[in-house]
Amino acid sequence: MEELKKLIAFIFQRSGKEKLYEKDIYMTLSFELGWMTPKQGRKAIEKALELGLVKKEGEEILPNFDYKAIEIPLGFKLDGEKIEEMEMDLLSRTVSRIVSNTKLGEKKVRDEIRKLAEELDVYPEIAALLIAYKNNVKIDDLIKEAKEMVKSS
Repeated sequence: MEELKKLIAFIFQRSGKEKLYEKDIYMTLSFELGWMTPKQGRKAIEKALELGLVKKEGEEILPNFDYKAIEIPLGFKLDGEKIEEMEMDLLSRTVSRIVSNTKLGEKKVRDEIRKLAEELDVYPEIAALLIAYKNNVKIDDLIKEAKEMVKSS
């Protein structure tokens, strides 16, 4: 969610406008910046709406937070793969990251997760995060979601 928040802040800071048409947002992401396809750009907007990061007023989109206060790191980029990853559940996202950042195949990763989850008697999502951590896969952004998942169960 933090990455998507930065993306929204980046787009609005870059435009210098308080409100943008949806089309302007995904056209910027796809054609001007070349970060994602128009479809992925639309998904980014849908996800931002779903998470309450932006709201719609008529045909226009505006941020639901102080986007000017967000510091955008030098070289910031959010590509379409990250947007698609946001659509996956926690376990699938973690597995995807492990597979992408190691030489392990998806089947092997899922087998390890199942085995560790049984051994430790924990949720598969927690086992997946432990395996990701063990393999030096960046998971900081997934920890809060995992905590919320455990709390709500």
